[in-house]
Amino acid sequence: MRPTRTIPPIVFRVIALLLAALLLAGCASTSKLQSTLGHKFKYSYSMTDPAQSADMLYRDDQLIIQFRVDDPGLRFQVQNITSDPMSIDWAKATITVRGVSSAVRTGRTLYDTTKTPPAAQTIPSLGVLRESVVPLGNSYFDGSQWRIDDLLPTTDANTHTMRSTISSLPGSMIEFRLPVTFGSEPRWYMFAFRADSVKQVSWNDYRPASWIPPHPPVKALRPSPESQFTAVIIASSFLGFLRYIMTMNKVPVVE
Repeated sequence: MRPTRTIPPIVFRVIALLLAALLLAGCASTSKLQSTLGHKFKYSYSMTDPAQSADMLYRDDQLIIQFRVDDPGLRFQVQNITSDPMSIDWAKATITVRGVSSAVRTGRTLYDTTKTPPAAQTIPSLGVLRESVVPLGNSYFDGSQWRIDDLLPTTDANTHTMRSTISSLPGSMIEFRLPVTFGSEPRWYMFAFRADSVKQVSWNDYRPASWIPPHPPVKALRPSPESQFTAVIIASSFLGFLRYIMTMNKVPVVE
């Protein structure tokens, strides 16, 4: 009979160590990313103009609109309650954060790499539109992935300076200028929102804005440092285990 190899208990211990190394590599990568971002913070907002509203709801004789302020931008639902079509001229819309104004991108054009403004949208009589806006420069491709900056800083990078900055931001204003036309009658709306308070939240409880569409697929030009670190651990552990198996003593079967 052919000689066979018996697998001593130490092999199973090596396998267990290999699995542990893989697990620790994944945990190290996640911990490194979170430690880079630091603590997470969340702001509470209210509408201050054209009317005070904790629910961020506004109504006049032409429209009903309600907002939500998320980390990266504004989400809103608007209904045209006139008998005429309502048109939004996105090329003239602006969003102002702490006094700095910018053109906007909408949820439909979030990953547009040009400076072309979003096309106008028309809402029929009694129609409803759900849309979102971010400052034009806050959505960009950094060469390896898409990034969407927050309206106000929400992570402290583990620095006292940034934590102090974030704690000083309640009272900051965000303004949204919305140009619309009802039939042939143009009208400008200016909505203003105040950050009333800020608090630290757990990363486990954090959920990204649900209206952010999935990032377009991109071709990775080079592996990230985290991926390289994980690959080194996997390769080293596997080679060590393979070397051990290849040098095991052959034990013949006793007949």
